Amino acid sequence: MIATTILATVDTERLQRGVEGLAFGAYTITVTRQTESEISAYVTNGDAKTYNVTLIEGRSFCGCGDSMHRGKTCKHSVALALHVIRNPQPEVRAEETAPNLKLGKVRAGFTG
Repeated sequence: MIATTILATVDTERLQRGVEGLAFGAYTITVTRQTESEISAYVTNGDAKTYNVTLIEGRSFCGCGDSMHRGKTCKHSVALALHVIRNPQPEVRAEETAPNLKLGKVRAGFTG
């Protein structure tokens, strides 16, 4: 699972800050994409700064300084990983996602 591999890479301080921020409601998380290989979301902190966060197997990407400049797994990535674990999405069956591409019959001479 992507979320657990991300949590395994984070240092103790950032893990604690991510857990505390999520527990105290400092983060608002809006998941924008979740597949077996990727989780993407907007994570907004208590200062109303929003970061684009993407988690893939063994790596996290975020627009914050910890991630961009230090190459660290940041507290925003931790918060997203924990959010996904606590709020699993229901599995979507393939037939629910496939669009209906059948063409309907149209009467000849129909002008609308």
